[in-house]
Amino acid sequence: MSIGKPADLDIASTLPGSPGGVFMRRFWIAVHRSEDLAPGDAKPIRIMGENYTLYRGRSGRAQLIASQCPHRWAPMHLGWIEDDDIRCVYHGWKFDCSGQCVDQPAEEPGFARKVRIDTWPTQEYLGLVWGYFGEGDAPAFPPFPHRETEGVIQTWNVEHVPCNYLQSFENSMDEVHVAFTHAPGGSHAKLSADLPLISAEETSWGMMRYGRRKTGLVRQTLHYAPNVTRVIVPPVAGMEGVGGWPEIYFSFTPVDDENHIWFITSHVEVKAAEMEAYRAQRGKYEAALAQARPSGEVAADILRGRGKYADTRHPDLAIVQDIAVQAGQGRIADRQHERLGRSDAGIIAWRKILLRELRIINEGGTPKTWTRPPDDVKPTLGF
Repeated sequence: MSIGKPADLDIASTLPGSPGGVFMRRFWIAVHRSEDLAPGDAKPIRIMGENYTLYRGRSGRAQLIASQCPHRWAPMHLGWIEDDDIRCVYHGWKFDCSGQCVDQPAEEPGFARKVRIDTWPTQEYLGLVWGYFGEGDAPAFPPFPHRETEGVIQTWNVEHVPCNYLQSFENSMDEVHVAFTHAPGGSHAKLSADLPLISAEETSWGMMRYGRRKTGLVRQTLHYAPNVTRVIVPPVAGMEGVGGWPEIYFSFTPVDDENHIWFITSHVEVKAAEMEAYRAQRGKYEAALAQARPSGEVAADILRGRGKYADTRHPDLAIVQDIAVQAGQGRIADRQHERLGRSDAGIIAWRKILLRELRIINEGGTPKTWTRPPDDVKPTLGF
């Protein structure tokens, strides 16, 4: 079975002007972790093959603007923040949050109102900064709901992965891999006891995937268009028995066609009486993580043969394992020559959806209007 890409349509590309790029830019995209952007900070970021400046004003407002000043193209992230405005380091031109130039120290009065810098809608949700890069009005925000039960919402370390985003998004649709990829180290041992039968169906907001086990229980996983997966997973090593199994929100954000970023937020159900014990255990996990090498570096060493996959230990072992497997497929996976099977039902379903939407865009048609997911459709553990 082969559901790949036709010669004239690249489902992996999100570069400007490509059908995939047009598709992705119709949605809110996670671009940065909120806690890593302090008031007064300005940073360069690259999303879907284009460069931007992200800064946070003194009021706490985050803003996305063009990477370069429209005067003589100096990098805007080199400048400094004044209230909620940003001033270019080259000649002192200052722009407000709307992109309007409001001060030009060496120019004639009135010239500033003729100059603007490009800006993009920017919002924050689940500990992340989100941007909208498409045409017209941005979709409703937040782009999807989250668990509202008592608990703790936490953002994970940001992972930079040296391959195309679609490889990781498709991996999140592959429930069977956990019995093998994550078996070394035992982080997902319970999920390997009974391999599920996978099915999937398109929804108004993305795709619902089901993993039915011999017990009759069904694990329900939500894949929000265009690149977010919402799923319940086992606790990381050392956090078992403290709080419930976390609900995870994975955002796979393209940097360009050969690199992407994982932004991960988890919601763990923790009752008030358990909070002290949870925070103490969480502190131990975070201390171990701070002492460990970055997940990407460990995965890169495994791929170079500088350590055995099965012998690797790490506080975020599942992350290391997934990065190694996804990056190990190459910068852009060869979908033309792979052999998909029954367990790949979710991947096959999503590729059909993606191919359909990209063909419509490529032919100048009207693509599907996606809706915001309803609050009452949630993932289930099914184990």
